[in-house]
Parts: sequence; structure tokens; C-alpha cells
Amino acid sequence: MENNQELYYIDFDKLFENYADKYYNEHEDEYDSPDDFARDLDKVYHKWATSSQTALGGISPSEFFNRIPTDELIDILKGACVGDNNPSSLLFDRIATEPSLTGELIELALSATDEKLLLVLLSLINELGGADCDFYLDMIERDIDADVKEECIEALCDMAEEVKDRLLERAENTDDVGKIELYVEPLTFCAAGDDRILGLLRKLLAYDPNVAYIAALMGRYGDERACSDLYPLLDTCDYAEFLEIRNAIEELGGTVDKHYRDFSSDPLYAAIKSTVKK
Repeated sequence: MENNQELYYIDFDKLFENYADKYYNEHEDEYDSPDDFARDLDKVYHKWATSSQTALGGISPSEFFNRIPTDELIDILKGACVGDNNPSSLLFDRIATEPSLTGELIELALSATDEKLLLVLLSLINELGGADCDFYLDMIERDIDADVKEECIEALCDMAEEVKDRLLERAENTDDVGKIELYVEPLTFCAAGDDRILGLLRKLLAYDPNVAYIAALMGRYGDERACSDLYPLLDTCDYAEFLEIRNAIEELGGTVDKHYRDFSSDPLYAAIKSTVKK
């Protein structure tokens, strides 16, 4: 390949930023304000990506990435995630056109520890069609960043019925509330009525301090039997919790008078009322 290795790690975001600044200065009279220009950035970005750039030896950024051999793309991606570096969206787009790299991306994700790299890898894997449930189940058991786990949980939510029994088995064999939370979120996308899922939600409601979140999960799951667990909480919750609990009860078919309690001394309630009055 004609490109020098060091060109792989050019700050392409900075290149575009410089191009956009110059473009705006040259076309300022076409825009009413910088905000008006911002709405045109996608068009400007495409123009930059397809225009020859001196810093790249006279070829366009799109052509630059298209010339990179497929077998070098993963190593370039890893290098582009080191330190303050960020991979160019053009590199992302190029890799996303190579289904043959999916297996290598999955293998790297199972061993990588850097949050930035992991998030990019997950985005690429999903862009290429996603991985099987075993991959996401393995990922949530790893000691990795919460944001990365949440991406994997979202993928499991989309295959909830498929992984239902495996998540239930894991949840029923641990007393770690944090882990049970991870397992239960996808389970709330399963069909309502499973005693085991309702039992786990009730367990969380008893031990998890994040009452509002658990109430929201109960509402999403849709098992109306959970109303009997939620109604008593209305008498002792703060206003933020009250809103979530009431929403959950209503999702489950119940009703709650919006004036159920006097929250006038609650800071959140007072702040909301003050904003409404203004």
C-alpha cells in the first residue's frame, strides 16, 4: 500500500475541523448564523471526505481508508483507540463493510479491557449483524466498564426469550443484587406471567435501594400481580420515587390519585412547582 503507516493515526477529526472552519469562513455569507451552518455539517463532511487532501498525499479521506488492506484494519482500529486518539468515522464505516472481520472483532472484544475500544468493537459487531447470545452473556460476566455492560444488556434485551432460562439460572444462583439487576433487565422483555421473573423483581424490590428503577422494571414486565407490591411503597417514598411507582402501577392497569400524598416539603416537588409557576 502506498500510504505511510504514520498516516493511519492522523487526527482525522482535527483535519475535518480545520476544513470546516475554512469552509465556513469562505461561505459565511450563505449562513444566517453558526447554528445554521451546523445544520449543514453532514453535507460539508461528505464534501471533505470525498475531496483530495494535501495531508493525505493528494487523495480524499474516503479513498485513503478504502485503500487500506482488509487484514490491516483491526490493528489500525486498536491503534486509533490508544490514549486520547479516537477512530475516524470513516475507519468505522470501512470496517462495517467487511463482514469477514466479525469473528476477529468478537474475539478481540472478549479479551479487550479498554472501555473506548470495547464500545467501538460492540458498535461494529452490532453494525455487522451482532453476535450470538453466548458472546453477550460472557461479556456481562466480565469485570469491565458499566457502559460496556449496558451495551451488552441492550443486545440481550433484543433476544430476551432466547436467553430467558439461562438468565434465570444465573439470577437464581447469586445473592449479588448488582448481578441480579443485570440479569433481570432483559428478562422484563419476556412475556409477562412467569412466576420466576416476578419473584426476582420482588427480591430486588426488597433489597435494592434503587426503588424507582425496580418499579420501572416491574411496569415494563407487565405482570399485574406486581401492583400489590408497589401500592404499599406509595406511603413512604419520596416524590421522585412516587412518580416512577405511580407510572409503573398505571402501566400495570392500576390507578393512583395524583394528590395521593402531600409532597409540598419534598425538594423535587417544590422545584417542579416553582418551574411550572414561572
